[in-house]
Amino acid sequence: MKKIILSFILAAFPFAASFAQDVTGKWKLEDGTAIVEVYRSGDVFNGKIVWLADPTEDDGSPAVDSNNPDKALRSRKLIGLNMLSGLKETGKNEYSGGSIYDPGNGKTYNCSMKVEGDVLKVRGSLDKKGLLGRTMDWFRVK
Repeated sequence: MKKIILSFILAAFPFAASFAQDVTGKWKLEDGTAIVEVYRSGDVFNGKIVWLADPTEDDGSPAVDSNNPDKALRSRKLIGLNMLSGLKETGKNEYSGGSIYDPGNGKTYNCSMKVEGDVLKVRGSLDKKGLLGRTMDWFRVK
């Protein structure tokens, strides 16, 4: 009897694992202005800008982080910029404990994420519990 139960458990394992959805890959912001590539670095997940709808400044030069509060960082290019950092897997398809940088206003927020199929729910918040913030939908790029 134990062998039969063990067989069912082992047979179901690959099926159960298929419900875990990979957060790594490219995600397009809901407003279509950028694509962010989420990648794993050790035990944390980060994300960098890999595409911009408007990749240049008015003078034709590459878009830069002009709203950064640190004047020394205002000349860094937006493409390649890490905007997600330090997110750890906290549950099935859930990540938290990291931060998200908004180059549009130069501010950094607490961040959590949840994968729901081909949608990544990204929550930026002022508090660590995520009560004071907003959630954005990012869409997987295939």
